[in-house]
Amino acid sequence: MPQDTKEKNTETALKKAFIKLVATKTFRKMTIRDIATTAHVSRGTFYLHYVDKYAMLTAYEDQLITGIKQIFAKYSKPSVYDGQDDEDNAFYHMFVYLNREKQLVQTLYQIPESVIIRRMMVLITVEVASESVDENLSTQKNEIPLEYARAILVQNILGIITQWIRKDQPESAHEIVKIFMDSRSLSPIDLATFVQSDKRTGLNSTD
Repeated sequence: MPQDTKEKNTETALKKAFIKLVATKTFRKMTIRDIATTAHVSRGTFYLHYVDKYAMLTAYEDQLITGIKQIFAKYSKPSVYDGQDDEDNAFYHMFVYLNREKQLVQTLYQIPESVIIRRMMVLITVEVASESVDENLSTQKNEIPLEYARAILVQNILGIITQWIRKDQPESAHEIVKIFMDSRSLSPIDLATFVQSDKRTGLNSTD
C-alpha cells in the first residue's frame, strides 16, 4: 500500500474514533489510549499525527475553517436571494461542505473546549464586513448603527447553520440556502411577526 494512502487511512480512522468517543465518553474523559484503541492503531502512530487530543481538536477546527475560507474566496456572496445560480453562491457551497462534514461539525458543537463557533463567528464577520446591510433592514423606521446591523447579520447566519446542522433530517443544500437567503430580505420585525403568527396558529389548532 502506498505511504500516502496508508496515511490517509490512518487519519480517517483517527477521525472516526474521535467522533465516536466524543459521543460515548465525552472529549474531557477520552484518553489517547482510547483513541488509538478505537482507531486500531498504536499510541506511537497516534503521536506521529498529533501531540495530544487538544491538538487533534484544533486540527479539526482548522480543517473546517480552512474549508469555509476557500469557499468564500472562490465563490460570490449575493446580498439577497435574487435567483442567482446556486453553483456560484458561496453560501450554497458552504452548506454543501458543512453537510458533508456534518458528523464532525456536530461533534465539535458538543465539546465545551471547542472554539469552533467563535472561530466561525470571526470568519463570517470578516466575510460580511464589506457587504451592504441596509437592504436587510430597509423596513426599519430607525436607522441601526452599522456595527449592530452586521452583528444581526452574523447571528442570522450562525443561527441558521446551528439549527440546520443539529437536525436529524436537515434540508438539502439547495433548500437551506434559499431559506437563508430569503431570511436576509426580512427585517427582525418581519421575523418576529411570522413567529408570533405561527404560535397563534398552533394555539388555535389545539382548541
